[in-house]
Amino acid sequence: MTRVLVTGAAGFSGRHACERLAREGMEVTAVVSPRAPAAGGRPPVAGAAAELACDLTDRASVRSLLEQVRPDAVLHLAGRNAVDESWRTPDVVLSANLLSTVYVLEGARALPDCRTLVVGSMLSPRPDEDLTRTLHPYGFSKALQVTAALAWHHWYGQQVIVAEPCNLIGPGGSAGICGKIARWAAACERDAETERGSAPFRLSSLEERRDFLDVRDAAAAYATLLREGAPGVRYALESGTLRSLGEVKDAFDRASRVPLRWEIGSAGGPSPLARRADAIRELGWQPSVPFARSIADTLQSERERPSGPA
Repeated sequence: MTRVLVTGAAGFSGRHACERLAREGMEVTAVVSPRAPAAGGRPPVAGAAAELACDLTDRASVRSLLEQVRPDAVLHLAGRNAVDESWRTPDVVLSANLLSTVYVLEGARALPDCRTLVVGSMLSPRPDEDLTRTLHPYGFSKALQVTAALAWHHWYGQQVIVAEPCNLIGPGGSAGICGKIARWAAACERDAETERGSAPFRLSSLEERRDFLDVRDAAAAYATLLREGAPGVRYALESGTLRSLGEVKDAFDRASRVPLRWEIGSAGGPSPLARRADAIRELGWQPSVPFARSIADTLQSERERPSGPA
């Protein structure tokens, strides 16, 4: 049985990844932040054979973790993923996204047969772009993370693979735009039951387009790459369809049990260029969860959460 260590296991992507890897017969060690709520205050990570707490920005702690677990593979998902936070505290985001990756790579270097899958972001610049022109510190941190991962493969011959997913959506509490809308829509439904009014949700525009991929499809892609991905390769994970924010709005309107109020601006940011996901599709991976189901499942997940602020 393949022993896989998953960082960021208590997060949105991490929980889905642990469950998927376990379902495929892998023995999963879930790594969570020591600053995360204790196990009694959050659900256990489904599929994990063990949960370990580790500060991934502490070099000695990461080395000790890898020596203790001695995994056959590492799925590195941990890090900070909020653009707004990166403007306020770029040093914290750089530490979480770059240094933690370097420490994980160094820990895995002592395990010659260990495969390491580093998960970057579509928001990082393309290889031929100037890093100093990155749109925000978050994208800069993810670009450096990917550069480090590929450098460790080049310098030390490590089996390092990179995945760069687009906007992930689906059940489980995403911090992205669809997760935010789902939490607001669920609150609107609760407010309607008590005849309380709800503030509208503001969209920057209806025209801005993004590629959305269900997190469960991303988890399946991670499993594929851990088994069959080629070291030193960057794999784009995309649905292949750019959808406007207007389409997102319409999907939530259809899924909601009550009419939703929106405030539409006219200052949307630039839409990303479509990328080709041919490399991973050649390994047999295909997205399988329809967009409408992703939206419906995201909203249902928020309905089932304890009520709180949207």
